[in-house]
Parts: sequence; C-alpha cells; structure tokens
Amino acid sequence: MEGYERKIIAFKLCDEVPPDIEFYGNDFSVYCAIVAEIWEDGRKPFYLTNKNVICGGGVHSGFGARPMTKEEFAMGLSQAIGKGKAYESREVMRRVNQQSFHFFKHQQYQVVGALEDVEAPDVVMIVADAHRIMRLCKVYTWKTGELTRGLTGTAWCSNSFPIVYRTKTMTYNMGDPPSRRLMGLEKREMYCFIHWDLLPLIVENFPNISEGDVI
Repeated sequence: MEGYERKIIAFKLCDEVPPDIEFYGNDFSVYCAIVAEIWEDGRKPFYLTNKNVICGGGVHSGFGARPMTKEEFAMGLSQAIGKGKAYESREVMRRVNQQSFHFFKHQQYQVVGALEDVEAPDVVMIVADAHRIMRLCKVYTWKTGELTRGLTGTAWCSNSFPIVYRTKTMTYNMGDPPSRRLMGLEKREMYCFIHWDLLPLIVENFPNISEGDVI
C-alpha cells in the first residue's frame, strides 16, 4: 500500500528456543549488521542469543550482553570515545546513558525476520524515506491524539527498541553513522519502530490522513 522498498523486519523476544526458526549459529557480529541480513534475498528468520552480538545491541533490544573481559570492555570504550567516534568523552557517554530508556529484564532469545515470516512479533521496523515515515507518524496522531516521540544522537538500537517496549507505541530516528553504513541505508532513509499491538491501528487509518491539500 505504501510502496516500501525494503522488507519490514520483525523482532520477537522469548525465553524458550523458538520452534521452526533456525539458530543464527556460532558466528558473531555487530547487531545492526546481523539484522540487515534479513534484507538479503531469500534470508529466512533466525534467532539470536547475546553470544552472537559483540556490541551493545543485545542489551538495547532486550536479550542482554555477552560476558566481556576487562580487556574487551576497554577495547570497546576505545572504539566509542574520542574524535571521529560516538562520544567526546566517557562523561558524555555516561550522560547519554542516563537519558536513555533501558530494559530491566532481558530474555534469552530474539527472533529476527521479515514481517510475513514471524508470527505475532513484539516490534516491527520500517525503513523508508522521510515522507513515508512522516505518514506513519501522522496516522498515529490522527487516531490517538498522541505525538510520536523521536530519539536521536546515540546508537540506532538504543534509539529504537527500549522506548517502544516501555511505552508500547512507536518512535522514529535517523540512526547513527555506523548503523547506517553497516545496514546500507541511503541518505534519504530513516527508521521507524512500531509496537505490534499498535500496527493494526496504523494500517486501518492510512486512508484517513491528510494528503497535504490546502484548498
């Protein structure tokens, strides 16, 4: 209906091994790069554990962090702090974390797949141009009278998952330079995350919103 160029990606947390979904395997990578594999032709859904993720993506999306040694933690900080990186200093990074939403309980597994392949997910991610993301946000406000809260300035995963899980609504953001590069986004594209319970309301009310006519 909206003509999205990319598949809508669905995410589902669980504490038991999901039936009929393949395990991602023993490989590990940065979380956003793993998620982007769903855009590959023919890629089937898979499930992850925190051992598959070498960044903070597992923490921000709800299935926790792999155990890290002090040396690994120090290496991670060195990649995040300084000129040309995510934050100017450790104090700035701490301030960002104090403003962010957080999970208080993590689950064991996360299923990631195209929307049509994941039954009753928790959250869906739509990546599209600014005009289409605006339409998603406008539908929500048209029906509910609530504004859509966007976050940006830190990591794609931190901007996206916790607020939607906590509020059961939706959010939009532009991501961050590493996630956009690793996921292959075009300059015109943005992220929108929608709680599964809200999705029927969004789909039903697209025909009701303004098309911009002022006469």
